[in-house]
Amino acid sequence: MKELRSILVVLDKPKHAQTALERARKLAQAAGAHMHLVSFCWLAMAEQESVFDTHQRRALKQGAIHEREAWLRNLILDAGLSAADVSTEVAWTADIAGWVADYARQKNVDLVVKSIRHRSGTLLRKPIDWQLLRSCQAPLLLTDSRERIRTGKVLATIDLRHTDEKHQHMNRQVLAAAQTMTKLLDGELACSHVVESVHLPPGVNIMAEGELIEQAREQLTAVLEATVAADAMAQSTLHVVVGTVGSALNELVDREGIEMVVVGSSARRGLAGAVLGNTAERILSKVDSDLLAVHP
Repeated sequence: MKELRSILVVLDKPKHAQTALERARKLAQAAGAHMHLVSFCWLAMAEQESVFDTHQRRALKQGAIHEREAWLRNLILDAGLSAADVSTEVAWTADIAGWVADYARQKNVDLVVKSIRHRSGTLLRKPIDWQLLRSCQAPLLLTDSRERIRTGKVLATIDLRHTDEKHQHMNRQVLAAAQTMTKLLDGELACSHVVESVHLPPGVNIMAEGELIEQAREQLTAVLEATVAADAMAQSTLHVVVGTVGSALNELVDREGIEMVVVGSSARRGLAGAVLGNTAERILSKVDSDLLAVHP
């Protein structure tokens, strides 16, 4: 993600503040990018063939779409945007995540922006944000809808547990995306790795748990420094933290005033993936900042 030319903005419902639009607008202005705004519209009753005839269903659908199109035109006018800045669309679908993933792939979108409103989900039924993390192959920016101070600080999360080319490529993708965002936000770039807490089984006496963690921290700090050596990052911006991924990163985000966390996402497919989730989902559920997920 070295350039940002096209942004797909998933608009909030009309009753909400348009957090995603405001976030995307600032990035688009900094990058000179074009925004495509999409508002999703759906009435289940308009699809009930057993209740309404074809004419009635068509009238319900057209009425809902025309109302949303009028709202969208007013939104553009109120925001002071022009046809040169944006294009717009009202999409009739109940599968928002699927529509976004298909559009982003077909149009080769550089960035998808959506606001975060719900950070919870049941084990097998995920909210739209989690579905997008799994299905959207374009970089996905989930921006927090709450009022907060924008610091411009961007945190790239690096996975140092594996040294194969696949994971190294993912780390480079994360760093490149974080560098792009840091430039657009005119901010500061930091980098982190989380050392998962170690719990030794009873009877295993390699060394004290605290000593084991500290050894891992020292060794991984050296690996992290080597990983980002070409980017000439100050040592004070490199953080190796200990704990569960989401909670440890959230403590770092709060302490350092991080505005955006950039993470690699390569979700598992099938039932195992639905149950276990992936690192991006664990971070989304815990970290109080914007989240940019990039795929390999």
